[in-house]
Amino acid sequence: MPSRARPDLTPLLASHSAGSLAKLLEGVGGSPSAARSAAARVIADAFGAGAIRPEMMTWDREALVRLQIGAWAHDALLALDTSTSLAIESIAPASDGTERLLLRARDGALLETVIIPGPARVTVCISSQVGCARACTFCETGAHGLSRQLDAGEIVDQVRIARARRAERAETPVTNVVFMGMGEPFDNLGEVARATELLTDGRAFRLAPSRVTVSTVGVADKLEAFFATCRAELAVSLNAPDDARRSAIMPINERFSMAALREALVRHVPRSRHILFEYVLIAGFNDALADADLVADYVTGLRCRVNVIPLNPGPNPQQKPPAPEVLDAFVERLAARKVVTLVRRPRGRDVGGACGQLAGGARRASEGPTTATSDIGITDKPDAAT
Repeated sequence: MPSRARPDLTPLLASHSAGSLAKLLEGVGGSPSAARSAAARVIADAFGAGAIRPEMMTWDREALVRLQIGAWAHDALLALDTSTSLAIESIAPASDGTERLLLRARDGALLETVIIPGPARVTVCISSQVGCARACTFCETGAHGLSRQLDAGEIVDQVRIARARRAERAETPVTNVVFMGMGEPFDNLGEVARATELLTDGRAFRLAPSRVTVSTVGVADKLEAFFATCRAELAVSLNAPDDARRSAIMPINERFSMAALREALVRHVPRSRHILFEYVLIAGFNDALADADLVADYVTGLRCRVNVIPLNPGPNPQQKPPAPEVLDAFVERLAARKVVTLVRRPRGRDVGGACGQLAGGARRASEGPTTATSDIGITDKPDAAT
């Protein structure tokens, strides 16, 4: 069985939101108000606008005194590691400006993060697990399984590393974060929720919740918990127009049928929120005009948009992307059915950084823990959240 989370070393400061840090400080004798105040100052100092370069951060009693934090909290805070828990193993730059980062955790686990620059934003695609148990056939993850969960600090540290890399080269800062890398976020929802709380904290990373998107294969029984705990938008990987075909490429559909998934979405998505449906288009499998009609029927009545993603080379060589004219016809049919539709253009494909490709090569070349990705990409609309 994979371990629940990072098995090693000192607890990470980045694993704490302001709320959880305040609770820790209450536990060592601080009053609720003093604990909240100290936690807020620490979070701002460690992750705010002045903390772009984490390697430059000093963490000692003098620093805590500078932050006007009383001695009662020093030992508890100094027991937390402020450094990044991940190290850059290698960087693969793509011809379109995308960068695929291979990162190594302190226990040797490998994971990947992708920085995707665009004309109006910079998106960082991050992982929530080392590997994935969901075994979608079009994704490298399906060939490797789950090694372990990432904890919230390791999730946040991917953004810290990307933010620092952009800053050191005086490039446009990170504006969007998508949980569309390795793993199924709903299978690690507690850590994902804690990470999104810190990423959207106005004293820390200052990302608007609308700029953070969590993608799921459709773990329907966790939707209620997601909306109760995560400050983020929801994306759902649909990828087929009916149960038979969805089950053939996504084993999750055997547990939660498309009807059950839709019912859960209707029940739990707040009225003010929209759903992003992701639809990987596979030649001759799910790309007919009749399939577009079935997709339109499925999403009718839901506040949503559909991102159509041409298949990228992945673990199954028999699965191919559709011809450009087939893609165009599919999108046009959805649009004709009044479905808000976007095409997610491949980014980073030439370095294995596009949808369904991450970490396949790294896994095959390494004897270390296996890692892969479930879904990554970016729409060609600059104002979209993902």
